[in-house]
Amino acid sequence: MDPLREYNIAFVGLKLGVHEFNYKVDRTFFEQFPDSLVTNCDINVDLKLTKEHSFMMLDFQISGTMEQPCNRCQRPLNYPVDADYNVLVKFGDAPAKEDPENDEDVIYLDRNETHLNVAQLVYEFITLAIPVHRIVCENVGLECDPAVLKVLHDLNEQNQNNPDPRWADLKNIKFKK
Repeated sequence: MDPLREYNIAFVGLKLGVHEFNYKVDRTFFEQFPDSLVTNCDINVDLKLTKEHSFMMLDFQISGTMEQPCNRCQRPLNYPVDADYNVLVKFGDAPAKEDPENDEDVIYLDRNETHLNVAQLVYEFITLAIPVHRIVCENVGLECDPAVLKVLHDLNEQNQNNPDPRWADLKNIKFKK
């Protein structure tokens, strides 16, 4: 049985208007995506699907927590997630890639399609919610692992006392103004 089957939306039978779907995303969801940056989470995805005659608007509201490592000591931290993404679904042929109206936030479905699986979109949007500048333990009221901090401190001291000789020649470069 397909574990992502619950993310199929049979939109053909839906009436025009707003329809709501709710998904609970956890570790088992991300096991379906090899090499995922998220391994453990507790996230709610609220999806509002607005169906019109020639298109559908998908509004994803994502909230919860995901486990991400501290940038300094690698301790797993529960990072809060709160994101909102919109996608427009149009029926018909997609424009050529060179077309300036080709938009990344638009999905094109063949007019014969009857279902839309939103699992890939959920995966991508949660992955996009991973911070570029990851948090450190202090940001969530914890202290970094002292053993790891000691190793980092010792390595830093070692590098300052024994600089890499390959970089020495760079000190001789003078820039003209």
